[in-house]
Amino acid sequence: MKRLIRYDLIGFLQASRIPNLFIIGSTQYLTLIFLTYSFPRKKEIILSLDFFLMVVSTALISAGGYIINDYYDQKIDLINRPNKVVVGTKMRRRLAILSHLVLSLLGIGLGFHIDLKIGVIHVCSAFCLWYYSNFLRRLPLVGNLVISSLTSLTMLIVALFIQRSEILIYIYSAFAFAIVLIREVIKDMEDFKGDSAYGVQSIPVLWGIRSAKIFIYIIILGSISFLLTFLITCIQAISANCD
Repeated sequence: MKRLIRYDLIGFLQASRIPNLFIIGSTQYLTLIFLTYSFPRKKEIILSLDFFLMVVSTALISAGGYIINDYYDQKIDLINRPNKVVVGTKMRRRLAILSHLVLSLLGIGLGFHIDLKIGVIHVCSAFCLWYYSNFLRRLPLVGNLVISSLTSLTMLIVALFIQRSEILIYIYSAFAFAIVLIREVIKDMEDFKGDSAYGVQSIPVLWGIRSAKIFIYIIILGSISFLLTFLITCIQAISANCD
């Protein structure tokens, strides 16, 4: 019995992607500290219990999403990365479903405790993560866009929490969207063999590896153009103020 509990605990920790959860939490704190202009209650919010709980709730929703994705992708992962499969090898499938449900409900509950809007966002996020794993993951581009949007949302929710419109948060969340979209397409290229075997219509499977690379280059060029436009606009604004 103890061995089984240890077996499930190790699998749960691996499937939850603990290092990724720390990155998500750190990103939200760094967003609040560095991407918001000074305002009277900034220090108070950084040290507040509510903001900490908001970060924890986001991490719980994310952990549930990681686990349910591993659950639905088990067969595909056995082809793509057999040595890294957790659900079914290091964690029982029933426990994976239960863990996803409990983590998601805890995250949603904390969200509603903090603010009604955050609770609603968490409900939508948890549903999107489940629907992505169950269905959208197998559609071309749609699943990639959903994951990229949810990643940028982890920064945008900070602006919602402090109830302030912060241009830097919007800019960085847009870059987060682009970076994650690139990462997701590269990941699909790595998973080409398993995806094609189980009918996943990812961009590399549908368009081919070469076209997927061209798609990535287009996103990179678009991001660079966006950055240059933003920098030029800032320089012009500074020059106008100096004059």
